[in-house]
Amino acid sequence: MACKIKANRHGNLALKLRWNGIKSWEGTALKDTPENRAKLQPLAQVISREMREGRFDYLHHFPDGNKARLFRKETERTINTQTVKSYYNGWIKKQSHRVRPHRVKDYESQFSRHILPTRVKGGTFGTLFLASLTIDHLVDLQAKLKAKGLKAASVNSIIHGSLRAMLKDARRTGAIAKNLFDRDLFTALPLTDTETSIDPYTPDERDRILEDFRTNSPHYYPFVFHQFWTGSRPSEACALRRSCLDLEYQREKIERSRVQGHEAGTKTKRSNREIRLHDTLVKVLKAYRLDTGDPDAYVFTTPEGTPIDESNFYNREWLPRLERLKIRPRPFYNTRHSYTSFMLSSGVKLAFVSAQTGDSIKTLESHYAKYIPEADTGRDAIEKLITKSETEVKPDTAQGDSTDSPTPPKKKKPLISRGLKDGAGEEGRTPDLMLGKHTL
Repeated sequence: MACKIKANRHGNLALKLRWNGIKSWEGTALKDTPENRAKLQPLAQVISREMREGRFDYLHHFPDGNKARLFRKETERTINTQTVKSYYNGWIKKQSHRVRPHRVKDYESQFSRHILPTRVKGGTFGTLFLASLTIDHLVDLQAKLKAKGLKAASVNSIIHGSLRAMLKDARRTGAIAKNLFDRDLFTALPLTDTETSIDPYTPDERDRILEDFRTNSPHYYPFVFHQFWTGSRPSEACALRRSCLDLEYQREKIERSRVQGHEAGTKTKRSNREIRLHDTLVKVLKAYRLDTGDPDAYVFTTPEGTPIDESNFYNREWLPRLERLKIRPRPFYNTRHSYTSFMLSSGVKLAFVSAQTGDSIKTLESHYAKYIPEADTGRDAIEKLITKSETEVKPDTAQGDSTDSPTPPKKKKPLISRGLKDGAGEEGRTPDLMLGKHTL
């Protein structure tokens, strides 16, 4: 039991409390300086002493603290009559300062279409009192969304993504006191009905697409060529500036992304990377003089000189071209999968592909295993054993007419176990042991 002075992630001082199995951080507006630490030290010592003596009164020191709701009497607690919908209306207005714009649109879509109007026990979900929500309500909502025909991944995104984000904030502000997402009581749906998202374009499809762009839409040819031969995300290429392109040393820095007209950082910290540009890609970029001019200008633009919008490009340029070429439609994003799968199947080292794409080696091994030759090193040996078994092991056939003159089976001598000598080879071993030996 103690009260310690710590610095939070914003650089302000906070008091870290630990007593009677309870933990809490109580923030202050003081910056982390030696002077401010000296100011807080007497208070921390008083609280620590009260904890040791068993007379610590949380509400006396922190009447509006993070754990205040646990110590107020029921009559002192404010009765919350907010509904889920009314709380959402105030919550969504604050999200534009917290998350990216496209995430706000996802919230708005999922709440308006699936969460608020869905009927559960007690009425539609949006009309339920926020403070009276129970895990049963969430379980019922999850089942209703699944019954509508939504995939498990979509249901999980709605409930364990968007709804959970709002209820987490509600719990932080004291609007609700319970953890409705206790993993022991409520879990996400298993992703047994989810199809793999790794669906690359074949090398033949890639070459046909590139040739069509080169011939009929030369302005977009370097953009598409870049995507097929770097494995970068479309959002990263749409935000690429000329200052991040170094064709002399064949390098490219990926530090930003552009989604739905809004530019921000990359998807993850690992996505910030410097990639190597292949020789042919450098020639294409130089031919279109994309490395010259204003260093702050976008590398890839529309013919009018505006930044490329991925959604518009897909609907206006990509999808019509696939239909004309009679290529099965897939997202433009799958050019990334095409690069990764091609490089791995060609025997390129995992470390290089990881550095190029920003995916971890673990992710590559998990999602692209069938394209990695060394992931199936024992296949040839096993196939040889199966072929040998099929050609050499023949079923017994009866001699002569089996109905008129059956041949009695010969009596076999009982087998005598002689054991295996040290260093014995394959002779005398059973086929399953031989197979195990070859596959180890």
